[in-house]
Amino acid sequence: MNFQKFIEEYQTYNTPAEIRSECNAITFINTGTSNVQINGLNLFPGQQLISEGNEGELNATRYRLSFTGGGNEICTVIRKIYI
Repeated sequence: MNFQKFIEEYQTYNTPAEIRSECNAITFINTGTSNVQINGLNLFPGQQLISEGNEGELNATRYRLSFTGGGNEICTVIRKIYI
């Protein structure tokens, strides 16, 4: 039986950024206390946005990450990357 190997890459952002997905699945988690905006979608503290891919798919989206309101600006991004 052949298995498709992958890694999970974890990155933390605390400034506005453009994030190139280039992976099968990507998750954005607002781990701070300010609001996070992903392509205009507002994530409150503790909320997450998940884009899951099907087998053999590659997400090529460019996500715009920004912060609004006061507090700690922290967004954790997890990318599933085939190797």
